[in-house]
Amino acid sequence: MLHTPLTVTEFHTHSDALAPDSGARKPLANGTSVSYNSVDYRFKNNTDQPFQLLLWCDGDDLCGEIRAAHAIDVSYRLTEEGHHFAKEGEKYYRISKIYRETLDAGGQVLQKDLIVDNHSEVFFDPALIPPELLAQSDS
Repeated sequence: MLHTPLTVTEFHTHSDALAPDSGARKPLANGTSVSYNSVDYRFKNNTDQPFQLLLWCDGDDLCGEIRAAHAIDVSYRLTEEGHHFAKEGEKYYRISKIYRETLDAGGQVLQKDLIVDNHSEVFFDPALIPPELLAQSDS
C-alpha cells in the first residue's frame, strides 16, 4: 500500500533484520508476515476512485496486486537514510530512517514522509554484518 495513494492507518513493523541483505538493500523487504486474526496493517481509500486488492499464493509465497480504476498521476518510492548496524549490550540492531516519497511524472519529489524510524533487532549471525556498516559504540 505504500506504493499507492491509499492512506495507511495502522502499521506495525516487524524485524527488518531477519537475514543478511542479498544484493541491493530494499527497505522493508524482509520481516513481512501474514497471520490470520492479527491486525498488523490497515489502510483506507480516501481517493475518489475504487481500488482492487488481489492476493494469491504461489507455493510458499504470498503475492499481491493493486489495481486502480484510473491511472494515478504520481508514483511512490521508499528510500532509506542513515542505514547502519549497532551493538547495544549483547544484541545487534539495524538502524535507519525509512521514507515514502511521492514523485511527479518527471520524477521530481513532491513530498517526503518518514514512515519508519527503524531500530530492528538482528536475528541472523552478527558475523555476517558488513564491517563498514557496523557503527562503533561505547555500549
